[in-house]
Amino acid sequence: MDAIKRFGTSAFLAVAIAYFGYHALTGEQGVLNWIVVKNEIRAAEAELAIAVAEREQLEETAARLRSDSLDLDYVEERARDILNVAHPREFIVEIEPSPQR
Repeated sequence: MDAIKRFGTSAFLAVAIAYFGYHALTGEQGVLNWIVVKNEIRAAEAELAIAVAEREQLEETAARLRSDSLDLDYVEERARDILNVAHPREFIVEIEPSPQR
């Protein structure tokens, strides 16, 4: 009977360690899920950096078009680009993009 108590206690402890070990590895707050969440955070931070850069570029463009600091050269450049026109004394050279391999 004494051997059964010792074996039962050891078996119970082994099962408890296996159970908690399994959940520590694969559970909702386990190591594997922590790695997945960390990768998602990195991806979100990279996406945020791209969005911040785009916003800064748009703010710079908007600042050029405000009436208090209007950049006439930039307005003329954008108008020619959008309307697809050129000054009579300008030469337009079109370069075809090289084919990608």
